Amino acid sequence: MTAIPQRQKQRALVALCCGVAAALLVPVGLVVGYNSALNSGSGTNVNNVRTLRIADTPVALLASVNTASEITSINVIALAGNSLGGTIISLPAKSMAAVLEGEEARRVSDSYTGLDASAFVADVEGLLDVSFTAVGILGRSELRELFKPIGPVEVILDSDVRNTEPDGATRLVAKTGRTTVETATLADILLAREIDQTEDKRFNHQKSVLNAIANTVGLGLQLDSDDTRLAPPSDIGSFFRRLISGPIQVWQFAAEAVPNGAENPDSLDMYRLDAAEVTMIMASVAPTSITGSGIAGQLSVQIDSPFNNAVVSREIVRRLLAYGMNVAIVREVPGPPEVVTRVLYVDGNVLAGAQDLTSFIGEVSTGRTNERAQGIDLQIVVGASFAKFVESNPEIPTTTVVAGDE
Repeated sequence: MTAIPQRQKQRALVALCCGVAAALLVPVGLVVGYNSALNSGSGTNVNNVRTLRIADTPVALLASVNTASEITSINVIALAGNSLGGTIISLPAKSMAAVLEGEEARRVSDSYTGLDASAFVADVEGLLDVSFTAVGILGRSELRELFKPIGPVEVILDSDVRNTEPDGATRLVAKTGRTTVETATLADILLAREIDQTEDKRFNHQKSVLNAIANTVGLGLQLDSDDTRLAPPSDIGSFFRRLISGPIQVWQFAAEAVPNGAENPDSLDMYRLDAAEVTMIMASVAPTSITGSGIAGQLSVQIDSPFNNAVVSREIVRRLLAYGMNVAIVREVPGPPEVVTRVLYVDGNVLAGAQDLTSFIGEVSTGRTNERAQGIDLQIVVGASFAKFVESNPEIPTTTVVAGDE
């Protein structure tokens, strides 16, 4: 399935408040830093230019659905290249879908009917600009079976979890605080939905479940006696088993409620993701699964940041998207940062598509390199000059003409 082509251009024009950036401070350096993304051992050398292969990073969609056929949680599993473990990322079930001009606003969960999941899957793929290798939309018994190998876990909840039963009664699922529960309770937390409770009141419960799983798994569960766990997974069960066979990183996308107005005329309980954060994370943990459905002619960019700071990485992603570039890979690299941000290229002709870049990201120096990742036009190594440039939060120019707009 393909993502919506206009989405990246729309993302480039969206800048959310500073509070979103502050939310990215935790966990710093966990997800942003897919250091094994490039495999030099599998590179090819043509005309003294080494092209590095990007390690395969398949992703799967794991959603929970209650007995009323309502999607109650959405998670994305990104496997860690050629090793065990990976990253699991949560987003609100009522996230605002990326829609075409003229389409009515909707939430991604609204596309699920219980009979055909394809529209729902396409909406989540379109929102995150990825293509899923496997999909699991699971009810209670299926979630319990999926979580069964983990065993009892310690979960920390910031508020009580309640569920409205089919007869209208409210049942307490789990209490606030730290407690050890069976994995069946984890499934119940993901499925719980109290009528009239807004999504933001229950979204942290989802992260609590993921953190509990990650903490219990630790460095990985010993589920098998051989290396067959590294075989390419094709279903949600094999995805999840490979995830819990190694260390797990957890991330939760920042989201803000969409107020009543032109984008939300029906006053839906609906949430907008931070587009720059989504690109930053998916380009970090799942570069080979990104659909790349941007504007024709966009330059594909690899960002290498020595700052070990998600706020810095998100900000340069936000500015490069606004410029009109396709951010394909985001990595952490060893520091300290160089004085000036470096823009590296193999083919000098691509620099014609990077004019006036300094007005977006500050001072840069350009140079030739004889090594690049497959499909990448420019490698940008973030320098101290960028951090200094954004201290004053300069406005992003709005008059630039990017490739494909002419």
